Amino acid sequence: MKPLLSLCALALLEISASGQAKKEPLRPLNIVPPHISTDKSVKYDYDIVYVRAPRHGDEQRTKWAEFSDPTRMEPGADLMLLHPDGAEELLVSGKDGSVMDPYVSFEGESVYYAKFIDAEHTGSDIWKIHVTSRKTVKLTDQTFTPNTGAANWSKDYRTPQQGKTSLHYGVFNFGPCPVPGGKVAFTTNRNAYVPPRGYPKITLQLFVMDDDGANVEQIGFLNVACALHPVILKDGRLLFSSLESRESRCFRKCPRRRPAMPS
Repeated sequence: MKPLLSLCALALLEISASGQAKKEPLRPLNIVPPHISTDKSVKYDYDIVYVRAPRHGDEQRTKWAEFSDPTRMEPGADLMLLHPDGAEELLVSGKDGSVMDPYVSFEGESVYYAKFIDAEHTGSDIWKIHVTSRKTVKLTDQTFTPNTGAANWSKDYRTPQQGKTSLHYGVFNFGPCPVPGGKVAFTTNRNAYVPPRGYPKITLQLFVMDDDGANVEQIGFLNVACALHPVILKDGRLLFSSLESRESRCFRKCPRRRPAMPS
């Protein structure tokens, strides 16, 4: 950070001496970087897995999932494999539902990932692919598991019925992460909680399951809005990010500024 701070100081001194900031013409951004196989400074002997999403150019913004809307992903994102020689392979096509959140297994032979159930991204499930054989296994499904006493739910929790509570979207299972003991941690909205102030878009909580998708168990009870991106640490603890939207004292003291609560 020291070189960056020094450059900032020089710029401020230059502006103060002249009274005006010097304007330099903007240079075009290079959006065609050289292929990794031509960069001799990069040395590696292993495959790299990544998500490849369509890019529409500078005139149209590309959609990427982010903290307030983890479902906002560019349609058609594929799961790719990059070899040390620069060759690429398609592991999982995203044409019928984008791929997100790849995570390599401990033994380095498989990749966990989340995949939307359709092109409209109305739900997502967690899959596992064995890279060598290309065998895929789906570890989750679209079953909601809410507290049935918390609301008068419709039959399948999502089909509208008069006088009953339903959701207009499916189950979102994201962020698979292998953890010790043959388990996989992930986030999901299967308990059908609704964010307290309608923000973020859906509620995600921490769960864990067996490597084959069995014995699903909630492990995170501390959040009521959105837990994201679990990552296992060397000592066995689980690191994750969280976005909460609970009431604040300001809104209780200032009723005029209080936002409308979701119905």
